Amino acid sequence: MTNQAEVATPARTYRGETAQARREQRRTKLLEAALDCFATRGVAHTTMRDICSQARLTDRYFYESFRNTKDAYEAVYRWQKEQLVAQVAEAMSCAPTTLMDQAEAGLKAFYAFLREDARRAHVLLIDGFTGAALPHVESAQEALAQYIPLIREAALRIYPRIKRDFDIDMMARGLLGMATQVGSVWARSGYAQPLEEVVSYNLYAWRGLNGWVQDMAAGAQAAG
Repeated sequence: MTNQAEVATPARTYRGETAQARREQRRTKLLEAALDCFATRGVAHTTMRDICSQARLTDRYFYESFRNTKDAYEAVYRWQKEQLVAQVAEAMSCAPTTLMDQAEAGLKAFYAFLREDARRAHVLLIDGFTGAALPHVESAQEALAQYIPLIREAALRIYPRIKRDFDIDMMARGLLGMATQVGSVWARSGYAQPLEEVVSYNLYAWRGLNGWVQDMAAGAQAAG
């Protein structure tokens, strides 16, 4: 005989949806509303009431998902950053395995992601990198660290004999810093220049790096 205590109680539904599904829908609405508010008002000037008004939800539902506005900003930042990293990684995985092809694919994906939704640049670059973001949000250096493994993996795949003491992470930080600064300026201009032109500015630096790394790899091979 089945013990009734072992029988799972079905989730209660309202209009065919569980309470958990409705909570997730409200959280999604709040994230979208927060992204709108942060992009138009700036992080420092956005309040919980602004976000609730934009989402057309009461503060009760705001606190169901977030502790405060700082928490909401961090959630929006993570949400957009994870999408961006996934898009860049996908583009690089489909590109030929040369340094320039990998760089071009990654940069195009990065800038296309920003231009696709103008709100993203404000959250990820303008507030996220200029210090306008709230104090405990991860620093720009920590944010850049999310992309370093992609560059490290590509460099080691293309140049397996690269010198062991070559600091790939330091190189990556410099190139990523350039990409984010160019992206910030581009966003502030209203994406006035063609994407291909913006990518080309970054590729000048990558071409110099490509020649340097090839020389190092050749030297390491000759020494081995």
